[in-house]
Amino acid sequence: MFLPIVGAVALAIDAAFRGNRRSPSPQQSTITTSLRTQINEMREEIENKRRDLEKYEKKARRKNMKSFDDVAKYEKRRQKALSKLAHKTKTIKRQGNNIGIFGLTSTGKSTIVNSLLGKNVAETGVGETTKEITSYHGTGYTLWDTPGRNDELTYSNEKYISFIKGLTRRLILIQYTIKENLNLIRLFDDLELGYDIIVNKFDEIDEDEQSKFQCQIQREIESFGLKRKKNVFFISAKYPRMFPSWLEMVDYLTNECVDYDNSITTDTDSDTSSSSDSNSDSSSGLNSDTDDDS
Repeated sequence: MFLPIVGAVALAIDAAFRGNRRSPSPQQSTITTSLRTQINEMREEIENKRRDLEKYEKKARRKNMKSFDDVAKYEKRRQKALSKLAHKTKTIKRQGNNIGIFGLTSTGKSTIVNSLLGKNVAETGVGETTKEITSYHGTGYTLWDTPGRNDELTYSNEKYISFIKGLTRRLILIQYTIKENLNLIRLFDDLELGYDIIVNKFDEIDEDEQSKFQCQIQREIESFGLKRKKNVFFISAKYPRMFPSWLEMVDYLTNECVDYDNSITTDTDSDTSSSSDSNSDSSSGLNSDTDDDS
């Protein structure tokens, strides 16, 4: 059942005044009535957007789409409705450095969590191992591993959107192409939320093809016109020290994040060389005491 966050606020206001033994003054009553009116209006507006979204989904199921143009038109309308709903959704505020990790199944989200923490805390394996949003606490930061379902209904969930909006940083893991998570990227762009693209399993690309592959990813970024992209890192979460970009990414993630969502997109992406050994004595993870390559 759809329960907007504003509904919780309304309940809190009711509880607060029911618990007050003294009768509210006329001024307090006026303020309370005004707040309730605003909350009800916001709740109604969000509910209307949600209904619009459901309407588009039902229409698509009923209608026999006969061409790719039909699908494209439907997706465009749906994305617009989702964007409007997401804009109205309240942000879940959290203290500290909260890093969200997004990606399809088998892109290595759990592996990157383990490598950043320097210990095996997230289950890894073939298929989807993360069933729900899971937090892992490090020193001065929290990593959030998300399920890898390529399911647009997930992004329609109010709690999920509130979670996304409240993150300090957002890492989008891909393996072969930007298209793997293009719909989520579009949503981030629409909401003016910053994100970094992490190209994982770079070690699986033939050494003589790595430069060409990097150029391909950069061309896709330009072609799709990604507006809120901050950085691109080419890494191997399984073998962190294999490419210099790993340490660059760790340094970036541990630095203080200032105005992440409002800053201008950077043009100085991290272009990893194909060197297989950085020979660095620095830590491979966010924890300074780790010395684990896996």
